[in-house]
Amino acid sequence: MPTLTLLEKYQHAFADLTKLDSPMSIDAAWVYQELLYRMDILQVCQMFATTAPVGNDLQTMFTHYQMVDIYFENLSNERRNGLVVSDTEQARRHTAHQSLCQVVADYRRRFGSFQPKDPEQYKKEIGKVISTFLPVWIQMRNTYVNIITKEIAA
Repeated sequence: MPTLTLLEKYQHAFADLTKLDSPMSIDAAWVYQELLYRMDILQVCQMFATTAPVGNDLQTMFTHYQMVDIYFENLSNERRNGLVVSDTEQARRHTAHQSLCQVVADYRRRFGSFQPKDPEQYKKEIGKVISTFLPVWIQMRNTYVNIITKEIAA
Protein backbone atom coordinates (compact mmCIF):
# COMPACT_ATOMS: atom_id res chain seq x y z
CA MET A 1 0.00 0.00 0.00
CA PRO A 2 1.60 3.31 -1.06
CA THR A 3 2.06 6.01 1.55
CA LEU A 4 -0.03 9.09 0.92
CA THR A 5 1.59 12.50 0.79
CA LEU A 6 0.34 15.16 3.16
CA LEU A 7 -1.32 16.90 0.22
CA GLU A 8 -3.18 13.70 -0.66
CA LYS A 9 -4.26 13.26 2.97
CA TYR A 10 -5.57 16.82 3.00
CA GLN A 11 -7.38 16.24 -0.30
CA HIS A 12 -9.09 13.16 1.15
CA ALA A 13 -10.01 15.04 4.35
CA PHE A 14 -11.42 17.88 2.25
CA ALA A 15 -13.46 15.46 0.13
CA ASP A 16 -14.83 13.85 3.32
CA LEU A 17 -15.71 17.26 4.74
CA THR A 18 -17.59 18.32 1.61
CA LYS A 19 -19.76 15.19 1.86
CA LEU A 20 -21.18 16.30 5.22
CA ASP A 21 -24.78 17.40 5.38
CA SER A 22 -25.49 21.13 5.28
CA PRO A 23 -25.38 23.43 7.02
CA MET A 24 -21.71 23.21 7.92
CA SER A 25 -20.86 23.77 11.57
CA ILE A 26 -18.52 26.58 12.57
CA ASP A 27 -15.85 24.03 13.55
CA ALA A 28 -16.14 22.35 10.16
CA ALA A 29 -15.92 25.75 8.45
CA TRP A 30 -12.61 26.46 10.25
CA VAL A 31 -11.23 23.14 9.04
CA TYR A 32 -12.65 23.65 5.51
CA GLN A 33 -10.93 26.99 4.98
CA GLU A 34 -7.71 25.74 6.57
CA LEU A 35 -7.60 22.69 4.32
CA LEU A 36 -8.04 24.87 1.24
CA TYR A 37 -5.25 27.13 2.46
CA ARG A 38 -2.84 24.29 3.21
CA MET A 39 -3.50 22.45 -0.04
CA ASP A 40 -2.72 25.64 -1.95
CA ILE A 41 0.52 26.15 -0.02
CA LEU A 42 1.64 22.56 -0.58
CA GLN A 43 0.95 22.84 -4.31
CA VAL A 44 2.99 26.04 -4.54
CA CYS A 45 5.85 24.33 -2.70
CA GLN A 46 5.69 21.45 -5.17
CA MET A 47 5.99 24.01 -7.96
CA PHE A 48 9.01 25.59 -6.26
CA ALA A 49 10.70 22.19 -6.05
CA THR A 50 10.03 21.28 -9.66
CA THR A 51 11.00 24.67 -11.09
CA ALA A 52 14.24 24.97 -9.13
CA PRO A 53 16.91 25.72 -11.74
CA VAL A 54 19.68 23.32 -12.60
CA GLY A 55 22.90 24.73 -14.02
CA ASN A 56 25.30 27.53 -13.30
CA ASP A 57 23.14 30.60 -13.96
CA LEU A 58 23.41 32.40 -10.63
CA GLN A 59 20.89 35.08 -11.63
CA THR A 60 18.21 32.47 -12.33
CA MET A 61 19.00 30.74 -9.04
CA PHE A 62 18.85 34.05 -7.19
CA THR A 63 15.50 34.94 -8.74
CA HIS A 64 14.06 31.55 -7.80
CA TYR A 65 15.49 31.81 -4.28
CA GLN A 66 13.92 35.26 -3.84
CA MET A 67 10.55 33.86 -4.88
CA VAL A 68 10.79 31.01 -2.34
CA ASP A 69 12.17 33.24 0.41
CA ILE A 70 9.51 35.92 0.05
CA TYR A 71 6.79 33.27 0.00
CA PHE A 72 8.13 31.60 3.13
CA GLU A 73 8.54 34.94 4.89
CA ASN A 74 4.89 35.71 4.19
CA LEU A 75 3.80 32.25 5.35
CA SER A 76 5.66 32.66 8.62
CA ASN A 77 3.69 35.80 9.42
CA GLU A 78 0.28 35.43 7.82
CA ARG A 79 -2.94 33.91 9.13
CA ARG A 80 -1.77 33.88 12.70
CA ASN A 81 -5.32 34.04 13.92
CA GLY A 82 -7.63 31.47 15.30
CA LEU A 83 -10.10 30.78 18.00
CA VAL A 84 -9.43 32.30 21.39
CA VAL A 85 -7.21 29.93 23.38
CA SER A 86 -5.74 29.63 26.85
CA ASP A 87 -2.46 31.24 27.81
CA THR A 88 -0.81 27.83 27.52
CA GLU A 89 -2.05 27.39 23.95
CA GLN A 90 -1.04 30.97 23.15
CA ALA A 91 2.47 30.14 24.40
CA ARG A 92 2.49 27.05 22.11
CA ARG A 93 1.59 29.30 19.18
CA HIS A 94 4.40 31.67 20.05
CA THR A 95 6.94 28.84 20.40
CA ALA A 96 5.87 27.31 17.09
CA HIS A 97 6.21 30.69 15.37
CA GLN A 98 9.67 31.19 16.87
CA SER A 99 10.71 27.75 15.59
CA LEU A 100 9.51 28.65 12.11
CA CYS A 101 11.39 31.95 12.21
CA GLN A 102 14.52 30.02 13.20
CA VAL A 103 14.15 27.74 10.16
CA VAL A 104 13.93 30.83 7.94
CA ALA A 105 16.97 32.42 9.59
CA ASP A 106 18.97 29.18 9.22
CA TYR A 107 18.36 28.74 5.50
CA ARG A 108 19.02 32.45 4.91
CA ARG A 109 22.43 32.07 6.56
CA ARG A 110 23.21 29.08 4.35
CA PHE A 111 22.17 30.88 1.20
CA GLY A 112 23.85 34.16 2.19
CA SER A 113 27.03 33.16 0.39
CA PHE A 114 25.75 30.29 -1.75
CA GLN A 115 28.14 29.17 -4.48
CA PRO A 116 27.06 25.94 -6.18
CA LYS A 117 29.79 23.36 -6.67
CA ASP A 118 27.81 21.39 -9.26
CA PRO A 119 24.81 22.12 -11.53
CA GLU A 120 22.36 20.13 -9.34
CA GLN A 121 23.35 21.66 -6.00
CA TYR A 122 20.88 24.55 -5.93
CA LYS A 123 17.93 22.26 -6.75
CA LYS A 124 19.00 19.85 -3.98
CA GLU A 125 19.54 22.62 -1.42
CA ILE A 126 16.27 24.42 -2.11
CA GLY A 127 14.53 21.04 -1.87
CA LYS A 128 16.03 20.63 1.60
CA VAL A 129 14.80 24.11 2.53
CA ILE A 130 11.27 23.25 1.44
CA SER A 131 11.28 19.87 3.20
CA THR A 132 12.59 21.51 6.39
CA PHE A 133 10.22 24.48 6.32
CA LEU A 134 6.96 22.63 5.66
CA PRO A 135 6.81 20.33 8.73
CA VAL A 136 7.58 23.25 11.05
CA TRP A 137 5.00 25.41 9.25
CA ILE A 138 2.39 22.62 9.54
CA GLN A 139 3.21 22.31 13.24
CA MET A 140 2.65 26.05 13.65
CA ARG A 141 -0.60 25.94 11.66
CA ASN A 142 -1.83 23.10 13.89
CA THR A 143 -1.62 25.42 16.88
CA TYR A 144 -4.31 27.53 15.17
CA VAL A 145 -6.43 24.88 13.43
CA ASN A 146 -5.45 21.35 14.27
CA ILE A 147 -6.08 19.08 11.31
CA ILE A 148 -5.76 15.38 11.94
CA THR A 149 -5.53 13.22 8.83
CA LYS A 150 -6.09 9.52 8.63
CA GLU A 151 -4.32 6.90 6.59
CA ILE A 152 -6.46 5.71 3.72
CA ALA A 153 -6.10 2.30 2.15
CA ALA A 154 -5.38 2.62 -1.55
